[in-house]
Amino acid sequence: MRKKMFFSNMVKRFTKWSHKGYGVFESFKTVVTIGVLPFSYCLLAMPMATFAQPDSVAITKNVDIEEVVVNASKKASTYSELTRVVRVVNRDELGQLKATALGELLEQVAAIDIRQRGTNGVQADINFRGGSFDQVMVLLNGINITDPQTGHHNLNIPINIDAVDRIEILQGPGAREYGAGAFAGAINIITKPDGSGRGELSFFAGEYGLTKVSASQNIGSKNLRSFIATSYDRSDGYIENTDFKNLNVYLHTSYSFNKSELNFFAGYQDKGFGANSFYTPKYPNQYEATRAILGSLGFDRTWNNFTVKAAGYYRKHTDRFELFRTNPASWYTGHNYHATDVYGGKLSVGRFYQWGKTEAGFELRREEILSNKFGSPLTDSVMVWGEKVYYKKGDSRNHFLAYATQGFFFEQFSFSLGGQYNHSNKFGDIWTWGADLSYNLFKNIRPFASVNRSFRLPTFTDLYYQGPTNIGNPNLKAEYATTYESGLKLNQNILRVEIALFYRQGTDIIDWVKPANETVWTTVNYTKLNSWGSNINLSVNTKNLNIFTDKITLSYAYTESEKDKSELDSYYVLDYLRHCVTLNTRHAFKNLYLNLTLRYQDRNGEYLKFIDSNTSIPTSYPDVFLMDVRAGYVFKKVNIYFDVNNIFGNQYVDIANVIQPGRWIGLGVSYRFDL
Repeated sequence: MRKKMFFSNMVKRFTKWSHKGYGVFESFKTVVTIGVLPFSYCLLAMPMATFAQPDSVAITKNVDIEEVVVNASKKASTYSELTRVVRVVNRDELGQLKATALGELLEQVAAIDIRQRGTNGVQADINFRGGSFDQVMVLLNGINITDPQTGHHNLNIPINIDAVDRIEILQGPGAREYGAGAFAGAINIITKPDGSGRGELSFFAGEYGLTKVSASQNIGSKNLRSFIATSYDRSDGYIENTDFKNLNVYLHTSYSFNKSELNFFAGYQDKGFGANSFYTPKYPNQYEATRAILGSLGFDRTWNNFTVKAAGYYRKHTDRFELFRTNPASWYTGHNYHATDVYGGKLSVGRFYQWGKTEAGFELRREEILSNKFGSPLTDSVMVWGEKVYYKKGDSRNHFLAYATQGFFFEQFSFSLGGQYNHSNKFGDIWTWGADLSYNLFKNIRPFASVNRSFRLPTFTDLYYQGPTNIGNPNLKAEYATTYESGLKLNQNILRVEIALFYRQGTDIIDWVKPANETVWTTVNYTKLNSWGSNINLSVNTKNLNIFTDKITLSYAYTESEKDKSELDSYYVLDYLRHCVTLNTRHAFKNLYLNLTLRYQDRNGEYLKFIDSNTSIPTSYPDVFLMDVRAGYVFKKVNIYFDVNNIFGNQYVDIANVIQPGRWIGLGVSYRFDL
């Protein structure tokens, strides 16, 4: 009888739902769907049954990750719908955490391996589950902005933390949805104009000449909304040749009409920094300057049970690397210049039913590089803008991907499967696939399991780099992995627990290798690499318990990797975090607040510690314990805060021979206003 009522009731549909809880839905006693579904992570959301009363009719909600993101901290029922390890950081958390750059923020919110060469967002590499920095895809509002030259540039994004509405972190493969690059994980950075008229000015000053100035403003009306933000950061550096300057400008505009929405965003970044020992300790006086320009125009349309999404995008990135910032050696022939252009378009169509969801789409993408070092000789040289130097080499590649997925949603059981076809003019045809399963065991407990096939194409650096100690390989092919994952999600009023176990079988893994008695590294596909481990995320909301602490979050990641036995030394694949623990606590008393972040990391592997030009000693990466503190006072619209980074002043390295700063103290103030 109850089942008959479930399917006979009228379906109620919402085309917009944001910044609200889902509790009101429990009174409808019918099927509820939400019809605005962004492309990002749309295949990861699974419904579950909730009950307004013990004898009520079940309510099934087909909710996309965007709605889940907005409400994850407000309504328990949406949290357990995800069948993958997805960590979401919303606007409120972003403002409270002690972080000045995206890489630092990611370290604080999850047990993720962020290997920094430079502080304050100068350069950082993202590594998930023992994967390399080239195996993580970075998206901005669902647009793939991953750099084809090297993963070292993936976080060169023209926005600061103040401009971010939320961040979605997928730990695990996502190639079946996004294609090449989402090999070990993906992060999606979301900006959102709201037309509220809210603005913010902030200023921060710290040791070593650190200065940060930023401004942002929301403007518009109900239908036309815009958000603009700009920031400028600089420092003299914590040791010699670690100074930096960074300028960001960003705009996001949206226009809503007739159940449709147009979205346009664009940004510009200009960054220069001293790169002390970044790529070799033999020549510490290195320097790098990068610029990034990006933009996208998208269209979303929703009607009845259908959605259509289309977007075009473009990203340009330039890089000038100087091995000698001053006083070059007599044999030095000049700096390295690179420019990459990425542009493409994509289209997706979705259809929703009471029992599930069907979606299909395709994407066209082109990647180009001009360089004086990478690629094949050009017929006609191209002058480097603003320099008396020419790009004499280059390369390009085209990608076409098409995907389809089907989800089945029942009262307690959810299942989805899908596949993707990828064609590249340089790497041929590649198929990926995956399936996700979850079951609502009890009201607050949901076990899940998944299997996914992923791949990654070599970067232009992998293919063409030429240096005194590194030689690329233009004959590289794609690398592959099959990942098996299972886990459990527990969600109660104040407690959320997520436990996941994974096993990844990798083949043709790309790595830089060399014989033990040689000095030159080269890239090959020889490695078979198997990785396994676990992720544990725990969050306790203590805000209503009348104690000093508002919230406690704990993340733990364990990873082990094993490759085929070989006499070759490996440069990247075995330098991973074996153990990583992150603990964050938030305390508040009236207008005062205190946020503490503690992090412990145990890195596998060793590096050659540089002593002098003729001597390097094999050295294991030391364990490190770090603690960051932010204390502040909020008075009406003014927030005054005091930051201490690495409060114990521990010395450590994330990457061989690149020394990270010790204790760093600063003071900031921000002012929020309404036009």
